[in-house]
Amino acid sequence: MNYKVFKDREQLEVKSCRIYPKPYNSNEVMEYVMFDINNRTELVIESETEIKSVVIRPLSAAIPFEIRSGKIAVTLDRPVKISVEINGRCENNLMVFAHKPQCLPQKTQNYIEIKKGEDYNGTLFIDKDDTTVYIEEGASLYGNIIAEGCSNINICGYGRICMESYTYEMRKDFARSIDIRGCKNVTVNDIIIDDSNDWSLRITGCDDVQISNIKIFGCRGNSDGIDVCGSRNVTVSDIFTRVWDDSFVVKALDTGNSENILFKDSVLWNDFARPIEVGVELRADKVRNVRFENIDVIHSVTGYPLMGIHHGDRAEVSDIVFDNIRIEDAAGAQLFDIRIADSVWSRDTRMGNIHDITFSNINYIGADDSSVMLSNSRIEGFSDKHDIKNVRFHNIRIRGRAVKTVKELGLDVYEYTEGVSVTSDEDLPEASVLSADIELKKAFEINSSGKYVGTVAVKLSNNNTELKKGAAVLAVSPKNTDSEIKFAYELESGVSNEYEFEFELQAGKYVFYLKNDKNEIENKFLFVELELPVQAQKDIKNSPKLGFINYYNMCGEGVRIAVSDNELVIMNEFKDRTDFVLYTAMPADMTEGEVLFSAEETDFGEIYALINKSGKTVPAPQLRCPAEITYVFRNEPKVKEIITTYLTLESGGVMRIPFEQLGIDINAESFLMELAAKTEETDGLRYPYTLFHSTMPEKTAHMYGKVKIIR
Repeated sequence: MNYKVFKDREQLEVKSCRIYPKPYNSNEVMEYVMFDINNRTELVIESETEIKSVVIRPLSAAIPFEIRSGKIAVTLDRPVKISVEINGRCENNLMVFAHKPQCLPQKTQNYIEIKKGEDYNGTLFIDKDDTTVYIEEGASLYGNIIAEGCSNINICGYGRICMESYTYEMRKDFARSIDIRGCKNVTVNDIIIDDSNDWSLRITGCDDVQISNIKIFGCRGNSDGIDVCGSRNVTVSDIFTRVWDDSFVVKALDTGNSENILFKDSVLWNDFARPIEVGVELRADKVRNVRFENIDVIHSVTGYPLMGIHHGDRAEVSDIVFDNIRIEDAAGAQLFDIRIADSVWSRDTRMGNIHDITFSNINYIGADDSSVMLSNSRIEGFSDKHDIKNVRFHNIRIRGRAVKTVKELGLDVYEYTEGVSVTSDEDLPEASVLSADIELKKAFEINSSGKYVGTVAVKLSNNNTELKKGAAVLAVSPKNTDSEIKFAYELESGVSNEYEFEFELQAGKYVFYLKNDKNEIENKFLFVELELPVQAQKDIKNSPKLGFINYYNMCGEGVRIAVSDNELVIMNEFKDRTDFVLYTAMPADMTEGEVLFSAEETDFGEIYALINKSGKTVPAPQLRCPAEITYVFRNEPKVKEIITTYLTLESGGVMRIPFEQLGIDINAESFLMELAAKTEETDGLRYPYTLFHSTMPEKTAHMYGKVKIIR
């Protein structure tokens, strides 16, 4: 444990839970303390790591503290859910949960109590009316709670429901930690939900539900926080989530309409996916009167939408309100995303529509140490009948400035959308932005070392009334393929300027994009694909060396590639014997919606994926992880087949592989390939160590290098 915590000089027990933070290479541990608070209290926090600086989130809590003799002294006078973060990082934080003293629940006809020091294992099934389950602080239920078809249900206590010993394969019986189905008059209060095997708390087909003061820790895929599905008259309040999927979700699963639902007064931390979401799976006639208010999103680090409505089923979605939402650390995220589209989750044979949506009093604060700009928000309907109407943005702040136009909001409005308005009555500086373009000034050409050299130009134009002065960065993705270039700008009103930069890159796919810590430049990009010309020659040593590099800047000596007599020839330039996996495919015609680019940092919100949309290359913020590409939306290139070949080569060793074995046509002028190297240094990383930066080369060829055969 890193922390020791003293409350009014009495040492508290520091507990821990598993988390799965980016870059998703391993599970980590988060520490936390829980205690009663009746009056003004001082906490003293000691850390094994030297404390140089402190941030306490949410910032809106305005918790007073000071660093005193190398310790943190925190003053509390009310119940709180706060994250104490030291030295400018959130990776080694301490959660503090101060709560009102626990009151024993009123005993009902069916009363189940798990006392401190006791453990309950398995499924606790509630099938009788008037049932109370009380889990005392210090007690654990290892398994899950399922309630079905009952009335007057109360689940409470400061104890814990934990599924750490239940594997993915056991989801048939042990999926959601708390699953309430078809019940009425339900309360769930105070419980800790830890390491759920699926959605943490699901309410399905229920009426009159109150959920409050829940702490949810999730580290597995699909570990949503709270999902309210096809239910009515539901209030969710005073919640903390740190999960590895969506935090607050409204769905409908053919159990009636979802309506009169309120989420409020909560703190959300998403290591993956969306903090606040309506959809997908909206299988009902109506999803309406849903409100999210007074919520702090303290971390959301994957670029997913912070507030979204995603729809592919039959419901009429209306009267959804997002109000008084504060966002702190969410670099690269979309603020808003409303979209009607098919996905793997769609079940209905007809689609619905979306109308009368309000986003008001939204404050994007941003992190002080990040220059990664917000991804553009988006509204996109599906057809004339399945459209989006009347979306209102009012009093939106971005880094302390008032947003008054669609451009300032960074909002892309696509087809089948009408009635979008952006207004503000706040007395703040306007969030005006510089117009931007990124273009290829000098085409990339191959130099004597086999790399491409070209010039990229950034044009900034100040169409505002005030001087714009600051610094920006022209970056290239995949990360570390070339250096980021920082430049200063100072533009009077009506002035434009162009900045030119030279890059040297090896063959592959690249996106050039801008970074700016003020978020005052349009979010633009330039996509470039550089073919790999491969000579038909006898001596492979005449071919240029191709190096490996990844997100962590791990550089590998690489390989040489040539063709000869309808064979692909590969030479290992690594210093040691190396195992490789070669992936090959023949090019296929491009399809609508096909993904063109994504990189490892797409997972972390640093760069968005790109797709083909009506012959244009556009951002695809819905594709933040490989599974979205290959499973949810199926945007991968429709190549006929990916051939996988395993190679082991000594240092300096050469292997010749017939085209026929690789699925390459003998008379082909080009083909697609990826090569993954297995090295000791990169062993254990989430994604393979690949030449062209594919993250899932066995399933999708969109990042494969295009090899042009020069005979």
